[in-house]
Amino acid sequence: MKIDALAKRGTMRILYTLAEKGEAMNFTEFRRLVGSPTTTSMCLQSLVGSGLVKKEIQADRYRSVRYSLTDRGSRVARLVRELEKAL
Repeated sequence: MKIDALAKRGTMRILYTLAEKGEAMNFTEFRRLVGSPTTTSMCLQSLVGSGLVKKEIQADRYRSVRYSLTDRGSRVARLVRELEKAL
């Protein structure tokens, strides 16, 4: 993943929220944070594709999808927070 991908609208908000919550979240929760369903979907696809977020399809009746940080995603979120503090 290139660093400029983190600058896309909504991406850092998703990473930070997952890091803060420490638990999996669903698409609707992210859409409320980001605003646009299209932007939310693009951010999540990018984060999953880069290995920062894990997508899990639940085996429940509705086949809901949950997203959580990978170890790599946790490290990136922590590093970006430290960068922000330094600036």
